Amino acid sequence: MTMRSKILNTIGSIAALLAVLTFFFSIRPEDFLRRNEAAVTQAEVEAAGAAVSFTGKKAGADIPRVAGAEDFMAQYPFSQFTVEPVNAVPTGVYELARWRSNTAVVGHRTRNYSQATTNALWAMTGYNEYTIIEFPDGTHALALFDRGLAADLAKGKAVTLPISARVGVDTYAKPYLQDICAEYGADLENVVYAFDDGWYKEHSGQILMIRLGVVAGLIVAGAVLWAFGEGLLKRKRTRRT
Repeated sequence: MTMRSKILNTIGSIAALLAVLTFFFSIRPEDFLRRNEAAVTQAEVEAAGAAVSFTGKKAGADIPRVAGAEDFMAQYPFSQFTVEPVNAVPTGVYELARWRSNTAVVGHRTRNYSQATTNALWAMTGYNEYTIIEFPDGTHALALFDRGLAADLAKGKAVTLPISARVGVDTYAKPYLQDICAEYGADLENVVYAFDDGWYKEHSGQILMIRLGVVAGLIVAGAVLWAFGEGLLKRKRTRRT
């Protein structure tokens, strides 16, 4: 094998690995696992009381809609509402998912995860991206919610966020967010948070297995098709000779 072929093979292998990783993390098992989840009503929220959080649950039609930044900042911390944003702008800033530990034991070593990062590849391993959302009144705020919903917004689809709460921005993420918050006039201290931490913590293993299964199935199917194609080419060459 020539040096040129080796280089091309290496580049191709890296590109294939990145493509597989990107596809792996683009799979959204949450949509399937939560397909039968009932929407939570305002009556349920009020009956449960302030001590019970419904953050991240599907928002019913009567859950209060926050229409602007002023209304958002008027919400008490951890009060429950929803937002129907008209646009979402990715910030390129990621925080470690709040249901994850910042350490993990790998073999005999303890691995430490950064609380915040701007490395998109590194962020694939359990981080959530801060987004600038635009409220119906044209004002903006930081938000943390499922990237599938962010993709829907980018396509112009109407989106209602899960039940959300006003919570603090991660201290380590603030330096990365200063410029974009200033650009959009978004508050740097507070974020619209729309994840159900308990649900994700409970189902993280199941989500991982579904992703692995789908990717493994595609790799096997690809290998079979490749082998089949190679066999056809060999037979054609044999006939020609």
